[in-house]
Amino acid sequence: MKVAIVHYQFKRGGGMESYLADLVRGFRAAGDAVDVWAREVDADFARELGASAFRLLPIPLPRAFRNRVFASRIEKLELTDRYDLVIALSRTRGHHVAINGGTHPGFAEATNRPDSAHDRRETRLERSMLGCAQAVVAHSGTLAAQIRRFYPDAAARVNVLYPPIDTTRFHPLDEAARSRARQALGLARDDLAFVFPSMDHARKGLSPLLEAFRELDDPRARLLVAGRSARAALPPRVTVLGYVQDMPALYAAADWTVLPSRYEPFGLVIAESLACGTPAIISREAGVAELMAPDDGLLLDAITPDAILAALRQACAAPRQPVADFAERHGLTLAAHIDGLKRCVSAVRRAVSG
Repeated sequence: MKVAIVHYQFKRGGGMESYLADLVRGFRAAGDAVDVWAREVDADFARELGASAFRLLPIPLPRAFRNRVFASRIEKLELTDRYDLVIALSRTRGHHVAINGGTHPGFAEATNRPDSAHDRRETRLERSMLGCAQAVVAHSGTLAAQIRRFYPDAAARVNVLYPPIDTTRFHPLDEAARSRARQALGLARDDLAFVFPSMDHARKGLSPLLEAFRELDDPRARLLVAGRSARAALPPRVTVLGYVQDMPALYAAADWTVLPSRYEPFGLVIAESLACGTPAIISREAGVAELMAPDDGLLLDAITPDAILAALRQACAAPRQPVADFAERHGLTLAAHIDGLKRCVSAVRRAVSG
């Protein structure tokens, strides 16, 4: 099968960029040829994954025009005439399957954004993206409900398919390897390490987390901020790691992963942490919470410093309980996900032809 994937950027980055890389790996492992069409391309990253990459906007454009121009360029390519399967991860037209990392109206509502011309433009693009797809994939029941609420015309085409975890990379370490990973991070034997993985600190809740951490009186607690650099004043025992290449080792070294997001349609980084055996603290509203058992972590009823502080204290008071077989329990393998995407499209095509 010849597959095209469309996204704004093809490079190392946040959750959707990691998901794009997983799709490339999964389709190639299934014997499919994969091309990626993007606004920005890291050529070295593309070569590493073995995908052909095409960059459509070599000239920087103002923010107000970038997504609209990219969507127009993609539509004119008529990719569905050239590929067996075209998957859009961006707000574009001209694809078989639409997969968005969240709804723009849902994000605006959850983060209390004032209405703006930019938000209205993005919502129009998103409606068009979902409207032209043969199948719409939501990465959680939470996100499926949002799509049905904000875009009822797409409701009948929504399929819930949880994103995959690359279990060849994300898995528990034995005690010796875990000890080496902790030493590399400068962690003492008795330290309680909380990892905050984020490329969008405002949405992911760094501010209330730092407020809570200032009040946390357990001297063993350490907070490791991985991803984008933090500009806020940091309390003691907080370390900014920057972009981390070996996230599996970081998760396995930690005692907890904490991500008090204001908006989290799924939360792939949390699923990856759980696959590494590390429990998580996350909002009860996050999509990944649908899969979490009581032993997998703690769920926040509110994203406030007080609620986060209570969870941190509870985590510090209990001995670490490694999470067992999270990916296996929920069938979150990459091969199963690729097969699920193909089944979604096949079912729609059979319905149309019948």
